[in-house]
Amino acid sequence: MKRKSIFLTFGLLVLSWIGCVENDLPYPTIVGQITEMEVAGMTSCRILGASNTVEIKVADTIDLRDLRVEKLVVTEGMKVYPDSAACLDIAHFPDTGFVSADSLPAGMDTRMNFLNPVKFRLSLYQDYEWTVNVSRDIVRKIKIKNQVGSALVDDYTKNVIVYVDSTEQPSLRNIEIEELQLGSSIAQTTPDPSKVVDFTRPRVFYVTAFDETEEWTLSVQYPNANVQLTQLSAWTRRAYVSGSISKGEVEAEYRKVGETTWESVLSNEISYEEEDFLIMMTHLTPGTDYEYRLTMNGTVGEILTFTTDTIMQVPNLGFDDWVMKNEKTWYPNATLDDADHFWDSGNEGASIASRNPTAPETGDVVKDRAVRMASDYISIASKFAAGNIYTGDFVGLAGIEGAELDFGQPYTGRPSALKGYYKYTPGVIDQAKAPYDALMGQTDSCHIYIGLFDWSAPFRVNTTTPFRVNTTTGTFVDLTWNNESMIAFGELKSNEATGSEYKQFKINLTYRDYFTRPKYILIVASASKYGDYFTGSTSSVMYLDECELVFE
Repeated sequence: MKRKSIFLTFGLLVLSWIGCVENDLPYPTIVGQITEMEVAGMTSCRILGASNTVEIKVADTIDLRDLRVEKLVVTEGMKVYPDSAACLDIAHFPDTGFVSADSLPAGMDTRMNFLNPVKFRLSLYQDYEWTVNVSRDIVRKIKIKNQVGSALVDDYTKNVIVYVDSTEQPSLRNIEIEELQLGSSIAQTTPDPSKVVDFTRPRVFYVTAFDETEEWTLSVQYPNANVQLTQLSAWTRRAYVSGSISKGEVEAEYRKVGETTWESVLSNEISYEEEDFLIMMTHLTPGTDYEYRLTMNGTVGEILTFTTDTIMQVPNLGFDDWVMKNEKTWYPNATLDDADHFWDSGNEGASIASRNPTAPETGDVVKDRAVRMASDYISIASKFAAGNIYTGDFVGLAGIEGAELDFGQPYTGRPSALKGYYKYTPGVIDQAKAPYDALMGQTDSCHIYIGLFDWSAPFRVNTTTPFRVNTTTGTFVDLTWNNESMIAFGELKSNEATGSEYKQFKINLTYRDYFTRPKYILIVASASKYGDYFTGSTSSVMYLDECELVFE
């Protein structure tokens, strides 16, 4: 289906860092990269240098729990530290790159468990963490006698819909499944598809391979006249259905499962573009089973079902939870445990100067605690540091000119907006570097933004040279719609003082489409918009409190 996208123009924000190097002759910056990688049974490999990620596909007959790494080429001189938990024999995994496992000395063992993402740390003066994701190259095969068109497969919910010709197949009680491969080609499917014939209701199949079992639901239905459905996407309070129609118009109605009264979709909630249509069902209840049906020229179609998402909030969006490390560095999380680490800031880089540009606020708040972000100049490091906070992780300093950050945290929800309260006092820009040195003397600006992405791993940001974007020495998130990984985006920018009181804000999210589910969420706030370029005011202060994701 053809879909229209709304494009925005906005600035690029990354976070500033602070550091100090006491050695007059610092180590050089040599970026650790994986340049080639192969595993047994591999069908494809993508090396994504911008995010330090390797995406590998293997044959669907491969056991990911015992997979041999056959090639691992890294930057010359780098020492390799593989994930010890993933190695089947960590003591005999090579600590350097290699062009062929067969060329390694006798006794070396490169077998690993790739059932989950595997980390590799490359080290030479600095550490560089890479993530390797391995998945099976699965081709799903669904064929039913008298089938019409292709099966509709939802990999996320594991639901399949197959349409059959009502003339050739007048009853759904004697359906003949000719082929049903929902997982690996060697998977065991139960019950036996050849013996399941009654599809007057959806049927459940269990697909087992490599000691893993998936539950799939298969529905067989009649097509609605000349209407062909293509996709369904159920959000928290909305659901979208796309399809095509050769002539006429579509009507739709929906209801909660178990209710008797149908609610009609309004005409302004159905849009057309040539033969394609998009239906939006609104005012739904989160985490609820619904059924819907389409009507074309008076002919009522089969009843279909979906389940809305539950509301997924982000931890500590009220900024009430804080913990201090080593009695000097604040972290915006409940504990220092990895399981609680959702937010971070530039504080770790500033800790050598015993500064916390980002800190909890207990006096000037909306409720409980807030976050106070105060831009500052750290004379010991000769660097400007913008107060900031973001969902992700401060990885560490990168040489003497930057830092590495992991942007984003796993998240699959689809909010409509981010709202909360902020208070901002902008100062006059008294620290400026190229390419924004012309801003010296102007009023500083704050920046809050939220983005949803379909990354397979957190985005590794390198601020070594901020004005060199998307290079090995300066890598930042592309916040334009040219970035195909960006699913949704919204932002607030302001150079206006809010006064003594907090001001309520709401940042609406614009989505690229309605059907792609995000995998990561990135929320960033900074007291100085161009702090990543070491540009801003040492007098700028922003408070943020009682934020939450909105689902409308």
